[in-house]
Formats: sequence, C-alpha cells, structure tokens
Amino acid sequence: MARFLLGLIVGVASSGIAWALTHSLHWTAIVGLVVLALAWFGEFILDDLL
Repeated sequence: MARFLLGLIVGVASSGIAWALTHSLHWTAIVGLVVLALAWFGEFILDDLL
C-alpha cells in the first residue's frame, strides 16, 4: 500500500510539473507512465541489477 501511495503522489507531482513546463498531453502521459512503471517495478529492477 505504501508503494502505491508513493507512486501516486510522485506520479501526480511529476505529471503536474511536465504539464506546467510543456502544456502537452503527450509528454504529461509519458512522464506519468514512466513514473508509474518505476514506482511499481523499480524494486524488481534494482534487485536484478544488484
């Protein structure tokens, strides 16, 4: 649950920053999806790399 909330908060913040800087729906969606993937799968990626 903590990872979900952290991903939600960081995703909203990063998407908001992307929207404020670019005013592009495409970049906002891309940033949101990248942050979503990193929040959910980052632990597995780091475990494989380390």
